[in-house]
Amino acid sequence: WPVLRRAGGPYFTHSARRRPQTTRMRAPSLIVFDLDAACWMPEMYQLWGGGAPFKQLSTSPNNRLEDCRGTAVRLLADVAASFAEIHERHTSGEPIMAAVASRSDEPAWARECLRKFVVAPGISMMDVVTEDRCEIYKGSKKAHFAALQKKTSIPYCRMCFFDDDPYNIRDVATLGVHCFHTPHGVTAQIFARGVKACTDGGDAGTAVFE
Repeated sequence: WPVLRRAGGPYFTHSARRRPQTTRMRAPSLIVFDLDAACWMPEMYQLWGGGAPFKQLSTSPNNRLEDCRGTAVRLLADVAASFAEIHERHTSGEPIMAAVASRSDEPAWARECLRKFVVAPGISMMDVVTEDRCEIYKGSKKAHFAALQKKTSIPYCRMCFFDDDPYNIRDVATLGVHCFHTPHGVTAQIFARGVKACTDGGDAGTAVFE
């Protein structure tokens, strides 16, 4: 029989002490971001008359870009840190991934910005989400999520979504996705809540407004 030991609480067995290792076998989770007004400003349509090509004003994490007319494009709130955390956790072996679900008016511009915004030394936003998990086109975002679900095989209850548009939050929540409204960009607090919701799984289809 396993030896029982006392550790400042109830007795437990050696096998119970090994239980935290099972967290390494956690099911995959997908963290999905809108782009315009959720990750950065201004929105791509607000750059009409300028736009691509975009110039990096630095290559340091949380850098800024400038369009061909000299208009600055910046990341909002804690977006850079959020992407950096996903990258670090993923490369450490945690089954967590990121994706994009956007209706940006200028998909090519948005992709260029993803490639040029730096979130960790030598790591861009696009490195974190990858081109394959980058869904940028018009239509209901349910279609974006259906495409992501097909590509990743991750169930909706293990996805979370950050978007500044209340309609998208309510719409995608009907799929069973954990949805979080981000009117001022993705903050560290709301990001942590979203990641916990999708990595825990459980009941989904929530639409969180604050």
